[in-house]
Amino acid sequence: SSGINAEYGGVFQEKLFARFGKHPKEALFYINLLGVVCFIPSYNNIMATIYEFNDSPAYPIFGIPSLWVYCLMNVGMQYICVQSIYYLLSEWTSLAVTLITTLRKFLSLLLSIMLFNNTFTQEHWVSACLVFLGSALFSGLIKLPGEAYIEGVLRRLKREHELPS
Repeated sequence: SSGINAEYGGVFQEKLFARFGKHPKEALFYINLLGVVCFIPSYNNIMATIYEFNDSPAYPIFGIPSLWVYCLMNVGMQYICVQSIYYLLSEWTSLAVTLITTLRKFLSLLLSIMLFNNTFTQEHWVSACLVFLGSALFSGLIKLPGEAYIEGVLRRLKREHELPS
């Protein structure tokens, strides 16, 4: 479901940029601020996690609970990543951005498998093939059967009728 939500968010963002102009930092602020409302039903769980974080051992360098240090480092890295995604959305289509983020997630998965000696299952192989196939189709390295014919017909129609690009 997160993939579907990300796709919807990307298309929504693309429509916002087309209508109101490209302002990735403003979009980042408002879309994430509006998303905070979704966490209201999880209030009790969030409070329990805050207490758990407060009770974690102190981080040696900063003297504050270690889970808060890790959380803050994660939030900082996520902010950089999300800011980059919003910038990409202001310049490229949501499909291209989805492709880029899917490849990044796949490379993160491979790195995780190598670093932590996890097994590369059959599902991983199928997913890897689908990621590379989708990337090749999107970039034009692979043409679908009949795609060249359709492109030729469109070029011929354009020449004959002087259709705009």
